[in-house]
Amino acid sequence: MAVLLGLLCLAAAWVVPWAVKAQLEQRGSAALGRSVTVERVDFRPWSLELSLHDLAIASATGTAPQAEIKRIYIDAAWRSLGRWAPVVDALEIDAPVMRVTRTADGRSDIDDLIRRVLPDAAPAEPASPREPARFALYNISVRDGAIEWTDEVAGRVQSVQALEIAVPFLSTLAVHRDILVKPRLAFLLNGSAFETTAEATPFAAPHRAAVRLQVRQLDLAPFAAHAQGGLPLRLQSGRLDADLRLAFEQAEQPSATLTGEVTIHEGQMLDGQAREVIGFDALRLRLQDVQPLQRKVLLESIESEGLRAELRRAADGRLEWPSPSRPAPSSPSPAQDGAAWTVAVQRVAVANGRIGWTDRSVDGPRWEARHVQLQASDLNWPLQRPVRFRASADLPGKEARLALAGEARSGAAQAAVSVAGLPLESAAPYLRSYLRPRLSGTVDADLGLAWKGPAMVARVARLAVNGLTLDCGTGASVAAAAPCASGATAGGSSSAPGRQVKVRRLEATDAWVRWPQRTASVGSLKVTEPRAAVSRDAQGRWMFEAWRQPAASTGSAAPGGDALQAPAAAPWQLRIDDAAVEGGALAFRDEAAAGGPVSVQLSSLQMRVRGLSPLPAPGADAAAPSPLSLAARVGSGRFEPGRLNYDGTLRLRPLELQGKLQASHLPLQALEPYAADRLNVRIARAEGSFAGDVRHAQGTAGVSATALQGDLSIDEVRVLERGAASCAGPRDASPDGEEPCGSASADDLLRWKALGLRGLRLETAAGKPWSLQVRETALSDFFARVVLQENGRLNLQDLLKPIPVSANGGSARQDVPKEPPADAAAAAPRIRFGPITLAGGSVAFSDRFVKPNYSTDLSELAGRLGAFASASASAPGEAPQMADLELRGKAEGTASVEISGQLNPLAQPLALDIQGRMRDLELPPLSPYSVKYAGHAIERGKLAVDVNYRVQPDGQLTASNRVVLRQLAFGDAVEGAPASLPVRLAAALLADRDGVIDVDLPISGSLNDPEFRLGSVIWRVLGNMVLKAVTSPFSLLAGAFGGSEELDRIEFAPGSAALDAASRERLDKIARALADRPALTLTVVGEAAPEADREGWKRQRLHDMVLAEKRRAVARAGLGAEAAAAAGAPVAISPDEYNGLLKEVYRRADMPKPRNLIGLAKDLPAGDMERLLLAHIAVPADAMRALAVARGAAARDYLAQHAVPLDRLFVGAPRADAGGDAWTPRASMTLQAR
Repeated sequence: MAVLLGLLCLAAAWVVPWAVKAQLEQRGSAALGRSVTVERVDFRPWSLELSLHDLAIASATGTAPQAEIKRIYIDAAWRSLGRWAPVVDALEIDAPVMRVTRTADGRSDIDDLIRRVLPDAAPAEPASPREPARFALYNISVRDGAIEWTDEVAGRVQSVQALEIAVPFLSTLAVHRDILVKPRLAFLLNGSAFETTAEATPFAAPHRAAVRLQVRQLDLAPFAAHAQGGLPLRLQSGRLDADLRLAFEQAEQPSATLTGEVTIHEGQMLDGQAREVIGFDALRLRLQDVQPLQRKVLLESIESEGLRAELRRAADGRLEWPSPSRPAPSSPSPAQDGAAWTVAVQRVAVANGRIGWTDRSVDGPRWEARHVQLQASDLNWPLQRPVRFRASADLPGKEARLALAGEARSGAAQAAVSVAGLPLESAAPYLRSYLRPRLSGTVDADLGLAWKGPAMVARVARLAVNGLTLDCGTGASVAAAAPCASGATAGGSSSAPGRQVKVRRLEATDAWVRWPQRTASVGSLKVTEPRAAVSRDAQGRWMFEAWRQPAASTGSAAPGGDALQAPAAAPWQLRIDDAAVEGGALAFRDEAAAGGPVSVQLSSLQMRVRGLSPLPAPGADAAAPSPLSLAARVGSGRFEPGRLNYDGTLRLRPLELQGKLQASHLPLQALEPYAADRLNVRIARAEGSFAGDVRHAQGTAGVSATALQGDLSIDEVRVLERGAASCAGPRDASPDGEEPCGSASADDLLRWKALGLRGLRLETAAGKPWSLQVRETALSDFFARVVLQENGRLNLQDLLKPIPVSANGGSARQDVPKEPPADAAAAAPRIRFGPITLAGGSVAFSDRFVKPNYSTDLSELAGRLGAFASASASAPGEAPQMADLELRGKAEGTASVEISGQLNPLAQPLALDIQGRMRDLELPPLSPYSVKYAGHAIERGKLAVDVNYRVQPDGQLTASNRVVLRQLAFGDAVEGAPASLPVRLAAALLADRDGVIDVDLPISGSLNDPEFRLGSVIWRVLGNMVLKAVTSPFSLLAGAFGGSEELDRIEFAPGSAALDAASRERLDKIARALADRPALTLTVVGEAAPEADREGWKRQRLHDMVLAEKRRAVARAGLGAEAAAAAGAPVAISPDEYNGLLKEVYRRADMPKPRNLIGLAKDLPAGDMERLLLAHIAVPADAMRALAVARGAAARDYLAQHAVPLDRLFVGAPRADAGGDAWTPRASMTLQAR
């Protein structure tokens, strides 16, 4: 038996190795499709020890073996026979090596082996549970193993070295099932140590296992390429430390519990463009209880040190968050049975993190938050308990900081946020699409946020913006800076060019915002030292219109019907409990005004308003007025700024303003360009002041009402000719540095120091006549320059430009009806003025119409005008109130001027009763007028004027104009003068013996007559008087004596030189006139005409012969001296004695006579005798001349006999050939000045 056993052992020792080797190589090669070789097999039958040496599996390419094992040692136990189950005391595998290659096509070089070992087959029917195979294995070990993984796709090689596996015991025998199995696994993966230990009862009921995995400094980068699988991120670097414990129990309800700690150092994840997305110095996960089978995750903590996150947005606005490169399968995933996952994290901590943000859609710079700190506790999902969190970070900026804390629960959250030093430049790229100016400044804020579902509430405990600016300066960050900039800059000349708004600090406290109610309220809003530039360009566009970027065309289709029918969002509501502005300044510039740019500066602006509702609720009742106080300095140009103060109330919707206004020295001249299209003058300076109450209300339908009550003054007024230098320019406008606007100049048209309207009350309302009341008015230190221009118009008539002519050639203004409509009185404004006082006035008058020009001055004008009112302001049926007028002054510094009376400037029709007096006006300065119109300069003279004008309510004018000239003396004729009149004669005619010319010009007419012009009437009367004095001086003399007959000639009977009674009466008047006008001389020219005087001269000769016969008769009858005296006395012939005397003359005449039969002269009737005598009287050749001389001498002698000195009487050359149809025998007289 022993020998047989020995032979069997020897046979087994030889046969078993051969058979094992042969079968292993043959069957293994057939099964794997690869060559399987075994170098040597050793077998010890007596100890049942089997060793296989150098086992190798060939590779598919024939290169290095796919797998090889240095030695496999199996130590079977004879106890197997007693156990009826395999029992192995030792299983040792030495130096196993496995080589795997991933080819370029993405496949593995062991895919064929896998297919052979695990062929595709239909899933087997589930078998009923059965007992596992019975075996017992002891001392299982793998030593010095290695795995080489070559990835040709990624170009990397992964290696596992020093692989060791130790399983002390593994048995399915019933006696061993409850014994703990403690396997161990250790290896170096790419040089990083892995060690795993476990405890398990794999075949006990229930099965239990506990595994511990320890990894130290595992470099994860080499595995990145193998783990892509369409993942959105690629692991670039990272080192793994892990200490994990997995407890598994396979009971009726299997369970697996994972605990431990996983740490990744220097982790970095890249996107498809090799850009970092997530990175960290360390990421640590502490697993407290992870039960994947029960879908429960409980983490003690997640901690990160040096977390880095990069967020990016593409140019098209998409968030560049990596997404899987491969699309998800289209087939639906099978439904997951069981409860949903629950996740809980007791604590999350991020320390020293960093978050970057790059937004290419706005072409903005990279934004980064540094030193990010995050603390969160009790995270759970789904949310069942509040999650509390706290975070902080350093934001871009010098000292920008963000801190927040709060809690979140399902459908609700609340947080407290604190921001310090956040630069507004961070928002500039996003505002650039809407806002052209560059926004800068820093934000500090403390606010709380709370939301629940769609509702959100934000409470801003404090929001402060420091150094806020809107800057249109050029720069790469501002698109199209030129259209954004304006002519004015915020903060004055010292500010940077292009700066539009600058605010030192803007602070809001206790603010609330509620959504979706869309309501906001601000407890307090304070703006400190704001500087703003408000401007409008020449095209009428405001600067803020240029701030907005034009809307980009999206090219998208119009919204569908649903979008069109979407209800409009409710408007926002806003209320500000307390708003204040301190130390503000505003620069206003308007280049759209017709007369040039308007520039006004506000400084020292202080404002406070309480209870303001800029955006009230729609349909709500009008809010209560808000108390408003405002104070500012208002300036323009070089003058000291004025002051503006308002204290009252304000309501925005509808607009209503009511309060007390205090304004002093406001630069009204700055607003002159707005009226330049109607002004022909330039307002160089005007300061407005007001103290009183103001009210303005704007109705919902656009109907407005305004009321002013207080004291108004307009002071320091200077009105210049258009084109003259303005006082509103820069300080250096004067070359010598002196103030050019402090005194009068040749360009001044109007000027006054002060115009005050005390007790002003103005009321206007749409649809109602406006009302104006002034208690008293005072104008002091005023000046007016009145110029009669070359065209004959006064310059003050052209202060306003004419109304533009309409297209049809008529005036753009509608024709005023001759009769006012029936309701005109009701619609007329109601005006009532109290007393008006004038003081310190002067007027400079220049006449450029005459050559040379004439100028004169009125000075020391002072006076008073009493109260008056318009007809609409008077009681019904009561005549308009007349005002007493008193005005005094001086002309040319010497002549006194006084005006008194009553008038009402507002009465319609005009009503007045005015008396005016001027005394001792020196006339030589008026020489330009006398040279122009008379050709003589005035050498001496004074003027006094008394006028009286009365206009009745019916428009009837009655005026008297008394002009008194004293010692008027003209010089010699001026050569080249436009006219030359005998003004010396006119003056001599008009002056009395004292050298006084006293002229009264009564005028009457109707002002309702459109052809009636008072000035024209006065000048026409004066002109007619002077013309009459020159052309018909005797008519003027006749008028002086109340007559109308002509005194320039003396009538005579035909052929006679004797003066009749009428002629003597005329000569008496002329004698008296000459006595009163010693400067006049008289020349008498006798006239005779043969046709008119021949028969008369004959009859006068016949009469002389009758008189001579009478004288002879008287001489014959008289005696001595009495008879001689009687001979020289006038002889009267009675009718009774005429025939006798005529008969005697006939008897004496030597002429043919009718005779009787005896030859004696017949006695004839008187008439026949006269005919015969007249027929035989001869007219000498010089008879007519002698008659003319006699007539002139008769008139001269008569005047000489009536106290007219002979040295003033002259007889001119006689006219013996006078005649004509209307001529009568006469002696003509002419007057001359001495």
